[in-house]
Amino acid sequence: MHILILPSWYPSNPSDINGSFFREQALALQKHNCTVGVVYPQLRSLRNWKSIFLGPRGTAKEIDDGIPTFRCHGTNWFPRFSSAAAWHWVKRGMDTFDRYVRDYGKPDIIHVHSALYAGCLAVEIFKIHKIPFVITEHSTSYARGLISKNQKKLSERVSEKAKCRIAVSLEFARLLKGFHESQSQDWIYIPNIVSKSFTDHRIKPNKAKSDYTFINIALLSDKKAVDNLIIAFSKLLLKSENIILKIGGDGPALSKLKCLTNDLAISDKVIFLGSLTREQVLAEVANADAFVLPSRYETFGVVVIEALALGKPVVATRCGGPESIIREGDGLLVPVDDIESLADAMWTLYKNPGDYEANRIRKSCIDRFSEDTIASRLKSVYEEILVAK
Repeated sequence: MHILILPSWYPSNPSDINGSFFREQALALQKHNCTVGVVYPQLRSLRNWKSIFLGPRGTAKEIDDGIPTFRCHGTNWFPRFSSAAAWHWVKRGMDTFDRYVRDYGKPDIIHVHSALYAGCLAVEIFKIHKIPFVITEHSTSYARGLISKNQKKLSERVSEKAKCRIAVSLEFARLLKGFHESQSQDWIYIPNIVSKSFTDHRIKPNKAKSDYTFINIALLSDKKAVDNLIIAFSKLLLKSENIILKIGGDGPALSKLKCLTNDLAISDKVIFLGSLTREQVLAEVANADAFVLPSRYETFGVVVIEALALGKPVVATRCGGPESIIREGDGLLVPVDDIESLADAMWTLYKNPGDYEANRIRKSCIDRFSEDTIASRLKSVYEEILVAK
């Protein structure tokens, strides 16, 4: 079976965490006897004005761990005009798709990751070549009310043409069904994959140590609500000084978050790790005691299953994704923007480490999110579509 992946965003290299779960799903399918390729119009933001003149251009091909990956480098000239942005994405994408086909032949099926704008490219390919496609939606823009009327029209067209519609959590599936209220098609739930690098990493036995470490890793933006985490952590410090908070990632909220730790006089207990590679994420989470996800919106939460795969208990908000992940014994769920509940849950994990057994947490995660589990489910979807074709 020949599968072409069309992602709406994608890691720039194997260590990049942005869209890493798309790449890892592609690699998992390849391991399960599928021929897999990737086509990605990598259009740079106008905000990075230097890259307009200095960045790479044209189509580049690389073999990424055996997967031919075609990137069409350019600039997103129409960020505020969705119809123009979609047109530009499709134009660049079709040229790249044609080159992929010349080298590797037509795929049997296409898997789109997010409608805007990879889905628009899949619709155009289907119109010309009749190659069926499935879509997995990931974007938090639906839950955050950030989809414009024109974007909604584009998204609905993609949804109508897709042979299968996948959401990465149960809550998100319900939300997408309501968003596309004019359509009768259901959205099915198939979660993201947890990489074998996390599930195969040796769980170290707990050793006596002076400090208990909470960790969060995120793009530091308002929707991640890391300020709530810092305030909740400051409340725990009133009960115990033997705790540390590590925050990994970069983003527009970083300077504000650092100022907050100074204002709360806890900067000696909060460590900002900066941008992390995939390998560094694994190492930092493996060395922590618990993971905390305070987000306002998540369609899934790959960092949550990565923490579980390393045997770490998780405190997460009921923000759309974690509700489909966290089970009894995995950690605790709390309401969004409820700092008191967040602090209480973190304190519960700190005071009751014996309630969260690392190997049991890992096994539950592997049973539901491993490469074998998810790749098998996806292959069943593809096979059903191709049989009915």
